[in-house]
Amino acid sequence: MELKKGDIFCTRNPMALGMAINAMQKLWSKDNESTYSHAGIIVEGGSSEEAVTFEALWTNKRQNLYDAYRGKKVLIGRNVHMTDELFQKGWEGVKHHEGQVYAGYRLPLFFVPFLAKYLSLGLGVCSELAMKFLYKADLSDAWRGWNPDDVADMIHNYKDYCIIFEGVL
Repeated sequence: MELKKGDIFCTRNPMALGMAINAMQKLWSKDNESTYSHAGIIVEGGSSEEAVTFEALWTNKRQNLYDAYRGKKVLIGRNVHMTDELFQKGWEGVKHHEGQVYAGYRLPLFFVPFLAKYLSLGLGVCSELAMKFLYKADLSDAWRGWNPDDVADMIHNYKDYCIIFEGVL
């Protein structure tokens, strides 16, 4: 599998926080399903063993995709309009968040989704960071209030997205 800069991924956090996120997402989900509780961006492409992510963990940081998610279910999608130029625009819009502490204060806002959509200090949870990247790349109309299930649904259902991989990495 050849991954490209700008691909978006979703995975599942098996810990209590991930299970709570999935339960809340399922409650608000239009399709009554929620599989993924974490999302991020591929910032360096290559094989799955070489790809580097940028994601909101306890801090916003980069890590090797394969080392972090080997043996876990992963969904990787690509916007068919992504170019090197659009990747650079998106990256310029989010790279200043690297090293910042996770915006966990925002998680309770997702209990009432419109609050997450409208109350923000510019920081985002994992899925919002991925969507802010797409927003800054002019490939999304919004980024606030997006949860990992929304990102997975976008990859699965939007015509401008194709699934690069879904399964156990």
